[in-house]
Amino acid sequence: MLKGDTRLRNINHITYNVKNKDKALKWYTEVLGLKQIPKKVESDRLYWLQLPSGAMVHIIENPEAPSAPSHHTAFEVDDLDAAHKQLQGMKVECTPIQTRQDGQRAFYLNDPDGNRIELCTHSGFGVLV
Repeated sequence: MLKGDTRLRNINHITYNVKNKDKALKWYTEVLGLKQIPKKVESDRLYWLQLPSGAMVHIIENPEAPSAPSHHTAFEVDDLDAAHKQLQGMKVECTPIQTRQDGQRAFYLNDPDGNRIELCTHSGFGVLV
């Protein structure tokens, strides 16, 4: 088990496979509001995007897209009801908002390639490890 200075601390980036990187870039920036940043690898098949927290999303053009349906990323938002309403107003299909036993609320949507994305409230867990 990694401990001390080698312990895992944070999410650095998430990668999604997409069929058309330009179409995906437009969706991730216009619908989810991520910002494009310079990529630090030599490849014409991908874009790097970033959240205000510094966590990154890498979208990679791959004819085998989407990523496996069970894979998803959960992004926290401050006002889940407003996010749900805004996305529905943009004609983005979303699941109903669900509430877990601990009170955390969430809903799901798919990017244009079918990659599943969760938007949720802050977890009530705090740091447990």
